[in-house]
Amino acid sequence: MMYQIQRFLVCLITFFLTSLMCESGLCDESVTFRTMTWNIWHGGREDGEKIGPQRVVEVIRQSKADIVAMQETYGSGEWISEQLGYHFHPRGTNVSIHSRYPVLEDISVFEKFKCVGALLELPGDRKLAFYSIWLPYNKEIWVEGTRDVNDLEALKYACDASRQDLEKMWALIQQRLSHPQYAGIPIVIAGDFNSMSHLDYIKPFRDQFDGVVLDWPTSHILSDAGFRDAWRENHPEVNRMKDRTWTPRFPKQQQDRIDFIYYRGSQLDARDAIVVDQHAQKFPSDHAALVTEFSWDAPVTGQTFRAVSYNIKHGLGNDGRLDLERTAALLNNLHADFIGLQEVDNKVKRSGMVDQAQTLGRSLKMHSAFGSFMDYQGGQYGLAILSKHPIVAAKDIRLPTGNEPRVALACKVRLPDQREIMVVNLHFDWVEDDEFRFQQAKELAKYLNTLTLPYVLMGDFNDQPKSRTLDLLSSDSLAAAKPNQDRFTFSATKPTMEIDFIFMAPRQAWQFNFSRVFEGKLTSDHRPILAVIELKP
Repeated sequence: MMYQIQRFLVCLITFFLTSLMCESGLCDESVTFRTMTWNIWHGGREDGEKIGPQRVVEVIRQSKADIVAMQETYGSGEWISEQLGYHFHPRGTNVSIHSRYPVLEDISVFEKFKCVGALLELPGDRKLAFYSIWLPYNKEIWVEGTRDVNDLEALKYACDASRQDLEKMWALIQQRLSHPQYAGIPIVIAGDFNSMSHLDYIKPFRDQFDGVVLDWPTSHILSDAGFRDAWRENHPEVNRMKDRTWTPRFPKQQQDRIDFIYYRGSQLDARDAIVVDQHAQKFPSDHAALVTEFSWDAPVTGQTFRAVSYNIKHGLGNDGRLDLERTAALLNNLHADFIGLQEVDNKVKRSGMVDQAQTLGRSLKMHSAFGSFMDYQGGQYGLAILSKHPIVAAKDIRLPTGNEPRVALACKVRLPDQREIMVVNLHFDWVEDDEFRFQQAKELAKYLNTLTLPYVLMGDFNDQPKSRTLDLLSSDSLAAAKPNQDRFTFSATKPTMEIDFIFMAPRQAWQFNFSRVFEGKLTSDHRPILAVIELKP
């Protein structure tokens, strides 16, 4: 009875707040919410009938998750939701959904033990299709001594049941949501997949996986359907121990990432993702919980883009290994529309005589352009721009020579609606005295002042906020401001300086949504930055 009263009050309050928001025009504002997926292990009762589920509740509360995709619910779900004051949407004994927001409709498909879906109503009359799923496996390969790393076919077969069920499940979800009433509604699919990801077991990171390189098929199903892996998007550089969700309780077992939150929807952005595997007394599950913070931006009236700037150090990692495939893998996980790259080689001896801009462009299925600073070791050294959209013209803007020759690279890009913008990439002088940088900035500013098209300016400025270099180029621009607590881009291992930036101009042509810096300790000595921006109609 108490649970029903709590649920009624939550519904009433949610309805009141939503109505108030819409009346005041806040329906058009961005909404932030947190999702979790968590296999709680036999109802969370492994450490006790009461204390275990209580610890589950405490972990969820501390995570501030608004929506939980739960697996192995096994009779604990209603009590857990009651303690949280959440709506409880179960199906069968295994999978369930716990939501701060009202459940509008059941949209479940497939076997009730493995899949439950709900249409949720978020603030601002926003609707979200949310699924909690559990997938089976054919054979144990996580317990010590059960994995033969030399038999890739056996490894793939062990997780093939996961692939088979997800293929059927996704086909039914598509069919269920094909009605016009669901058009444009974002989808989140979260759960225990009991399979690893094709984004992890790749050649550049094979040393972390006992030399195994394996294109796991299960994760392809949703990725190929346009879904993004929220964890890998937020942590683009593979780190097996940091990434793992299996298993905090048994460290001698194979540690792997087998729990996922996938999402699809033009207005959703996964802004952060964390693994939760700690409790003050004892963590109650054999799976870690995966939490993703989403931003649901205001309705898009123009075109939204993801712009990335990254100094790649010609593919030379902090481990001393030259590996352009590692650079490509990191960039691929960022889903960028435009990328400004600094310290790029073109057929230089030290990097194997490879045209790095062209090679990265092919790998990422993007157009490429290269700007040369100078001849070096039989080739050229400079910077590059990659674009998902056609580059119709490219121009080098020669800048005053400092410690090294410098150019800025400007590309005219044609967008899907046939409008054009300029994407400008720079890499200023690095010496401590800022005179070279300032002179380079003044020369670039002359060029920017001649532009009649909207432009994105990005790069390695080698100078920090409030410097005269930054002040000169940012005064009439819209800055992609990074979160204050996570704004440093150099050095990658112990960042203490903010020297990489993205700006948009003219200010009135653009809307800035958010920006962030990504951790990447191996791939380069800089960290990559991303800005999500919108070109107004």
